[in-house]
Amino acid sequence: MKKGNTLVIVFFILLVILGSLVFSVKKQNQNSFNLKNIPQIFRNQKDFQNNQVNQSDQTNINKSEIPIEEPISQGLTLEITEPKESSTYNSSLIKVSGKTSANTEIYINDIEAKADAFGNFSVNYNLDEGENLLTIVANDQAGNYAEKEITVYLQTQK
Repeated sequence: MKKGNTLVIVFFILLVILGSLVFSVKKQNQNSFNLKNIPQIFRNQKDFQNNQVNQSDQTNINKSEIPIEEPISQGLTLEITEPKESSTYNSSLIKVSGKTSANTEIYINDIEAKADAFGNFSVNYNLDEGENLLTIVANDQAGNYAEKEITVYLQTQK
């Protein structure tokens, strides 16, 4: 047999093996998913020391027992300069702006933005007719978190 034919046959066999592996992985039922197969992830050394889990205890773990680190509210400020609470607008497009720490992620309801190097941010936002609840959330890379809610109104009809 020629060397080229042998390489083609080996390649084909490897392709069949890889295909069968992919098929078997896809065929696995999601019901076989078990939390004991996932290693615990701790954000810092203190959590690791306080929340060490014994491998034998992981079989009956439920979601409420998984340690969750709460966001830190200290160290991150969030100031909203526009709009002011309970403001009424007659145009649906408004500007939401404010100041926080430099390069912080900002979320205004479902819109994602990022503060500049000075902590300033500004986003155009479309209001719906009537009452609009704006939830502004700031997250930084250190895990700090700040949130403010502002209600504004759009009244285009008289």
